[in-house]
Amino acid sequence: MIFYSAERFYRKIVYLLLFFFTIFFLFPILWMFIISLKPVSQLYRFPPHIIPRPPVLKNYVYSFINIGIGRNLFNSLILTLGTLAVSIPVSIPAAYALSKFRFRFQSVLLLGILGTQMIPGMASLVPLFDILKSFKLLDSFIGLIFIYTARTLPLNIWIFKGFFDTIPNDLFEAALVDGCTQFQSMRYIMVPLVLPGMAAASMFTIMQSWIEFIVPLTMLFSEEKLPFPVAVYKFMGSPIMGTNYGAIFASAAVGSLPILMLFIIFQRYFIKGLTAGAVKE
Repeated sequence: MIFYSAERFYRKIVYLLLFFFTIFFLFPILWMFIISLKPVSQLYRFPPHIIPRPPVLKNYVYSFINIGIGRNLFNSLILTLGTLAVSIPVSIPAAYALSKFRFRFQSVLLLGILGTQMIPGMASLVPLFDILKSFKLLDSFIGLIFIYTARTLPLNIWIFKGFFDTIPNDLFEAALVDGCTQFQSMRYIMVPLVLPGMAAASMFTIMQSWIEFIVPLTMLFSEEKLPFPVAVYKFMGSPIMGTNYGAIFASAAVGSLPILMLFIIFQRYFIKGLTAGAVKE
């Protein structure tokens, strides 16, 4: 009985700590939406009103009509969908080969793929700039899509490999015995079984492409091609925006909402994809 009471006490402590941690990490997001609903007259009020009185949508209208944030969101959408269209089809066959075939230096190759994730993004900026300049891809969406794809491929390959590893080799061999080619076995047998992994890899790719900041800031020069994160950064102190933080936060809220909704809907697949293959049965 004493042990049971102590266990309940510790469980309540853990839940209480988790609650405070949740509030701590969610507060900046909540505050962003609160600021976006405040009129300009309440932005500098001290002490501040936690709840806008009254809440207004003027900042959202201003961000779309006067700033044109819709164009920047569309640019981010193009970059994200372009990266998704290249990264997922390339990572699936690569992960399939690394999971179902055995060849020399396979472990070295896997570690090398994972090791690319350890290269700091800032360290690769100058080489990437020179490469895009050589191929005349500076200030273009295609050049950015290539960079985004290179940055998302390693983890996507490992995500898919973890899922392919959980599929019994007997199923793969049975497909070959029934007359399937290697490609048909992958396309019609294996890929439908790793759809949760595809959702996880797609979610990771979308998040990385949508929030990327330093690469487009460096590689893009035309104002009309800027994606959402860079555009919000350039609003700070611009002649148009001035110190209108309400419009800045409204723009940030609009751009953050798609990623928040996607993660809430697909978080189960995202977490499953990151942990797939961690435990062998």
